[in-house]
Amino acid sequence: MDEGRCARHQFEAAQDMCRHCGDLFCNECLVYSFGASKPPYCVSCALAAAGVRSNGAAPRKLSRKERKRRTAQLEQLRKEREMYDSQAESLSIDWDSDEVEWQPIKST
Repeated sequence: MDEGRCARHQFEAAQDMCRHCGDLFCNECLVYSFGASKPPYCVSCALAAAGVRSNGAAPRKLSRKERKRRTAQLEQLRKEREMYDSQAESLSIDWDSDEVEWQPIKST
């Protein structure tokens, strides 16, 4: 697993994994065929599952144990990303000073 990056767009953060092939993809590459509450397909696997392409899907199907492990890794990456985002939001720049230094925003 490439640290939470999309398998097709390497500079995009992965949002979820394909229910068939198990690769991580960004929102642009995912198809939620059965709604947001069910695991999505990647575009290739969605086309194969719909019968549009017979050889378009990735050849592997993950075992239940491997899917659970990857889901846990993805959740861990999401938590870390949220933590870093919340830390970045709490930093501010004092534009009036000549020196650049980061100061946390004081919550009231």
